[in-house]
Amino acid sequence: MQLQPDDPSRLQPRKPQGYRLPPVVQPQWRMGDLLRAVHPQRVDDLRRSLCERYGVRHCLLLDRARSGVFLLCKAFGLEGEWILTSLMHRPTAVVLANHSAGVAFADVDDDMTIAPASAERMISPRTSAILATHTYGKAADVAALRELADRRGVALIENAVHLASGCQVAGRPLGAWGDASVLSFNVDKPLGGILGGALLTNRDDIWNAVSRYALGPPNTKEMRERVRTTYTAYRLKPWLLKLPVGRRHRGAVDGFNEIERFAVDEYRTFTPRGIHPLQAGVALSCLQRESEFTRIRREHARHLDERMRSDPRFSLPVSTAERPHTFTYYPLILREGSRAELGEHLAKEGIESKWRLAPLHMQAGFTDAPRDDLSVGDRAWKQHLLLPIGPSTSRGDIDYLVDTLRAW
Repeated sequence: MQLQPDDPSRLQPRKPQGYRLPPVVQPQWRMGDLLRAVHPQRVDDLRRSLCERYGVRHCLLLDRARSGVFLLCKAFGLEGEWILTSLMHRPTAVVLANHSAGVAFADVDDDMTIAPASAERMISPRTSAILATHTYGKAADVAALRELADRRGVALIENAVHLASGCQVAGRPLGAWGDASVLSFNVDKPLGGILGGALLTNRDDIWNAVSRYALGPPNTKEMRERVRTTYTAYRLKPWLLKLPVGRRHRGAVDGFNEIERFAVDEYRTFTPRGIHPLQAGVALSCLQRESEFTRIRREHARHLDERMRSDPRFSLPVSTAERPHTFTYYPLILREGSRAELGEHLAKEGIESKWRLAPLHMQAGFTDAPRDDLSVGDRAWKQHLLLPIGPSTSRGDIDYLVDTLRAW
C-alpha cells in the first residue's frame, strides 16, 4: 500500500501569513549556550546527568539517536527483525532496513503508541527486538511491553526521543524499562538543542558491546550547519515568512515528498559518530531547563483540556500515572471533520499546525513489510494535527488557540 499522489492526506497545512502564536517547534537552545559549551567537562557532566535522570548506569553519547539503533544491530547483534509502529521516523527505519533483517509493523493504541497485543501478534522466530516509541511524549505501555519481551525472549528498546526525562512508571524511570534506550538532542526534541544523541542501558553486556565499537569523529561541519539552520528555520521563521522570498514556503506542501527524499538505501553504509563537544554542552544547558519547560507544557495541556473537553469534535491527549505524557507535541485528533480544513482555519487565524509522523507502510521502500491490521494508526494519523503549546507559548496564547478551535 502506498499513498497516492493526489491523496489530500499527503498535504501539510499551509503556514500562517502572520504568526499570532509561536510555531509548533520551539527550540530550547540559546546563543549563550554555545559560549558555555566550550568547556570539555560538560561532556562528562551531560553523561552523568543523563544517567541520573533516566535511571541507568551507562550512557554512550553519539551524533544522533539512529546511531544507537545501528550499534544495537551491528555491535550487540540485534540483527533479526524489529517490531515497531508504522508511525516512525523514516531515517531510523532506513537504518533497520539496511542493517537488520528488516521491520514488521504493529498497530498503535488510541494514544499513538505501540499496542502490546498487536506487537505480540507480529513476533516470529525472526524477531530480535520491539522498538517502543514514546510518541509525541506519551509513554508507551512499558509494563505490558516489558512482560511481553521477557516472556517471548526478545529485546525491548525504548525510543525516547520525544520523551522528556524524569518520568516514572511504578517507581521506575522511563528510559530504564527497556534493555536499552535511545535519545535525540535535535531542535524538535525535548532538549531542543543542535543535534546529538545517546544510547542508554543498564545491561553490562550491551554496554560492553556498543562502547567497544569504533565511532567516527564528530561531524563539525554538520554541527555548524545545524546552528545556522535551526536558528533560521525555527526562531526566525515567523519573520522570514513575511518577506517576499518566504512567500513560496507558506503554501501547503506534500509532506510525503519531503519524507521520501530520504532514500531507502541512504544508509546502506553507516558510520556512527561521537557527539561534538559543542552539541553536548548545549544539550546539557537544555537539560538543566527541561523540567521547567515540561512543567509549562503540562500546564498548557491541562488548560486546553479544561476548556476543550466538552467539545465532542476533538479527542485530546491524556496523561495518567501509569502512562504519563510530557507533551513534547500536542496531538489533537478530530472525531469529525477534516484536518485539512481545520489546518486552513488555524492558518487564517495566525496559528501553525502540522503533522510530523507519516505511516511508513505507505512510503516507498516499506510497502511490502510484514504488518498487522494498522487501522487504528491509519485513522489517528489522518485525523491528527499538532498544536503549538511549547514554553514560548503564553497562557493568553492558549486561550486564543482554544477560542479559534471552538470557532471552527
